[in-house]
Amino acid sequence: MTASPFLLPEGNVHVTLSGGRTSAYLLHRLLEANGDLPERVRVVFANTGREDPRTLDFVQQIAQRWSVKITWVQYLPAAPFFEIVSHNSAARNGQPFEKMIRHKRFVPNGGKRICTEQLKVRTARRMLVAEGWKSWTKTLGIRADEPHRHDQNDQPREKIWMPLVPAIVTKPMVLAFWRSQPFDLPEGVESNCRLCFQLGLVQLARQMREEPDDDFPERMEALGFGTFKGQPWSEIRKVAISQTDMFDPIRQTRRRHPCGAADNEECAA
Repeated sequence: MTASPFLLPEGNVHVTLSGGRTSAYLLHRLLEANGDLPERVRVVFANTGREDPRTLDFVQQIAQRWSVKITWVQYLPAAPFFEIVSHNSAARNGQPFEKMIRHKRFVPNGGKRICTEQLKVRTARRMLVAEGWKSWTKTLGIRADEPHRHDQNDQPREKIWMPLVPAIVTKPMVLAFWRSQPFDLPEGVESNCRLCFQLGLVQLARQMREEPDDDFPERMEALGFGTFKGQPWSEIRKVAISQTDMFDPIRQTRRRHPCGAADNEECAA
């Protein structure tokens, strides 16, 4: 009998939960294959403060409905460089993101996505190190039908594990799973963060219309540390809202370090 590709490896395991359907599906398969997760496993959700509120509610439902402990972390610009929060106390107005921009004096862009690195990857890593972990395996919710995202290198402390790839899990399978569940991430929640600079103009325009008062990108660019997309966000907003019919839906990215948000997928960290 072939062993399940979702059986936990030995040692400490960091299960990343982005707040999207695929990483949540992976968590369900891990619970299904292993039962209650042992203490050597940490399920971590890194909150940037720019997530859709419905994403935060989805993560909270996962914890409650599946009886699984999820550790919520956020970036801090000073030692210990992270804080543990909860669904109630998690930032919802971009505070961790703004703190990172002010501290690094840099606005993330497609060429240098320090938001993912600082707000998600390093924040979670610092929390695990503070707990005494020396090394671990890190799960990524990347599917078999995302080959351009499979080239993920191990880090000095972390060995990357993508069990959905050998399990040949595809997007239709993930969506079918959620259709069978009593709860789901609401339709219309695109990617992890609101007004992510990796999204195409069609997606950005939709979000701008839904939340016309969300001026976070303009406020961050006004700090003087650069722009998200190579030109002022005010110009992007004007074009996106008035001329979205001129643009095709976003195409698949082929960056060296692919970001799921660029494909309207999850920003795995």
